[in-house]
Amino acid sequence: MGTFLRNLALWIFALISVPLFGTVAILISPFSRPLAHKVAWLWCRLVLLISGVRLEVKGGEHLEPGKRYVFFANHQSQMDIPVLEEALRAFEIRFLAKRSLFKIPFFGWGIWAIGYIPVEREDPREGVKSLLACVERIREGFSVVVFPEGTRSPDGRLLPFKTAGFLLPIRSRVPAVPVALRGTRKILPRGSLYLHPGKVEVLVGPPLPTEGLGPRDRERLAREVRKFLEKALEGP
Repeated sequence: MGTFLRNLALWIFALISVPLFGTVAILISPFSRPLAHKVAWLWCRLVLLISGVRLEVKGGEHLEPGKRYVFFANHQSQMDIPVLEEALRAFEIRFLAKRSLFKIPFFGWGIWAIGYIPVEREDPREGVKSLLACVERIREGFSVVVFPEGTRSPDGRLLPFKTAGFLLPIRSRVPAVPVALRGTRKILPRGSLYLHPGKVEVLVGPPLPTEGLGPRDRERLAREVRKFLEKALEGP
């Protein structure tokens, strides 16, 4: 399928599927959030299939299926979330997402129903609420994904980290896992609505233990995550 036809097919799919899948997730979530999340995962998988995105996951052997983690990933594209939903599908992941996304009809209602956590980047008090909500998600048995840059990189290079998110694995006493995404920016750059089929590499780093760490250790934990991401993004 040509690139133009893929884009056309994706837009048609989005217009039809977002209200449908969002409604199904909302209806299922009061009875089973994990099942409602399967609906979201299926939607993401179909997006990747229609878009012609091929995934290659490396480092998955570092992770124990069923164990809880806080994943820290670089952020380059709107395609990052579908990619991570597929690559980390064994871990019941939930994302921190900017609050404005939750106001989008059906889409926002759906991600709220499956347990995504809204965050207001400019309001410290809201940030504390989001952190507590994430801790609660982890206690419920879910893993959480954080984009420590806070927004998408315009050129693919890592932006400065917001370190508040590194309190999450420390407070929850679960390992922090760096995850490098390579290729999503080429598929769907920031500011573009026209995708280009291609390959995405997901490079999973070794889990970083947080036992015995306190709030003052968040900067050190952030440096360790950044070191892995920088090395992975510079690779061949």
